[in-house]
Amino acid sequence: MYSPVLEKLIETAKQRSWSTDRELLEATLREWQPNRRSRQMAHDRIRRLWREAGWEWPEQITELRGNGKAAKSPEGVRAFTDAELVEVRARIERSHRLTPADLVAWDCLIAFGLRPAELQGLEISQQEGVPIAKVSREKRSSKGVNGARTVPAVPPDGWPADCYGLADRWKEYGLPPAMVAHWSPGEKLARQLARLRIQKPVAMELDAELTPYGCRHAFALRLAQKIGLHVREAAELMGHSPAVHLSTYGRRLDSPKLINSVIEKLKTNSRE
Repeated sequence: MYSPVLEKLIETAKQRSWSTDRELLEATLREWQPNRRSRQMAHDRIRRLWREAGWEWPEQITELRGNGKAAKSPEGVRAFTDAELVEVRARIERSHRLTPADLVAWDCLIAFGLRPAELQGLEISQQEGVPIAKVSREKRSSKGVNGARTVPAVPPDGWPADCYGLADRWKEYGLPPAMVAHWSPGEKLARQLARLRIQKPVAMELDAELTPYGCRHAFALRLAQKIGLHVREAAELMGHSPAVHLSTYGRRLDSPKLINSVIEKLKTNSRE
């Protein structure tokens, strides 16, 4: 997991003599594109290695992590619509390069709202016809550790409750071994999506802003808009805190309520 990042750091260090750690770290991180998950992961892993070695971490480097917050849409996160998810599945099924196991991976992201890395160590069962995911991969951050959790499938509108026999397909095909073994499954999925985006002919275009994480965002919105879960309950299923849930999805969840509230007040005022 850490080897590719460590190798890149060593390659950069060999290029010349660096006067400060900050210069070396900055040059290393610039090997990854800004505002990409790969750079975020590289930053976090190098920082952890640095601190385990007992070296002081230059905090100015954090701005190079590139988490994309400044570029977020004022309307909130960009989630896949149900129609876009149908289109993605159709393109995967038509693809000559992707396999039934790849479709299982995408369906897991969609049905369970997983982070791409959580495909590692994933187990799927079925309860009363509904697929159930057991997520075992921990997520470590400055805010703590999110441990294992169990997530029932919440499919998009139009999907059958069994998510097209997802539990049975899991048993038959599993997940793509190369994807699961990769240090960043999200990178593999992002490359697949890039190829799917240019596939022709298509029923509809796929927005260039969409990423594999858009499946997770769509899941979060379904939890609120489709089944009305409380923020605390939704956050538990997604494996983060209620504060993170609100900061990430609050604008998308509150905007319709706010607009309706303003319209109702305008109607009331016009009647008076």
